[in-house]
Amino acid sequence: MNAESGSPALSIFEQETLLTAYERADRAYRERPAFTAQSQRDAAVPPAPPATAQPSTASKPPAKKTTTAKPTSGDTLSSGKVRKSGSPSTQPTTGASPSAASTVVNFALAQVGKRYVYARSGPDAYDCSGLVLAAYAQVGIKLPHQSEQIAARGRQVPSGQWQPGDVIHTSGHVAIYLGNGKMVEAANPSSGVRVAPVRGGTAYRFL
Repeated sequence: MNAESGSPALSIFEQETLLTAYERADRAYRERPAFTAQSQRDAAVPPAPPATAQPSTASKPPAKKTTTAKPTSGDTLSSGKVRKSGSPSTQPTTGASPSAASTVVNFALAQVGKRYVYARSGPDAYDCSGLVLAAYAQVGIKLPHQSEQIAARGRQVPSGQWQPGDVIHTSGHVAIYLGNGKMVEAANPSSGVRVAPVRGGTAYRFL
């Protein structure tokens, strides 16, 4: 008889079937929370994306600041004036002015070959002091017509510091230094105005 007919007991087969169903339901109930929690945990925390190397800025050296010099047409002197390119930055403090010295030298050289005449200062003949005073007159410097007096007017130049345009004085004679051991002079009536080697003496400067 079955349960519906009021039978007090179940058959062994029915008991085993019912027990198996209980055990299956109990196992499913116990395993479900762990599975659900695991599923919720996995869904809540998505896998992290693979890390990509980012360029480091800490190890980079600071950018070097460069400045570009503006081209100028000349250099600025300490006075604030601009010197044209190619011109000397400073003038010699003790030397002759290059332009004035060149004027003196070039004038004297232009007289080479002319006659020597005592007490003459050009334009067609010279004595020694006449040639020197005529050359310096080209740059506005007035000198006496006598060799000893010319030397007395100048600034003595130490040996080894002579420059073109300096006046070389020996006893009773003056000449104009050219450089490289040469001078131009109104030598004597037989030689006239000529270029000759320096024969000693003392140099004086007027520029």
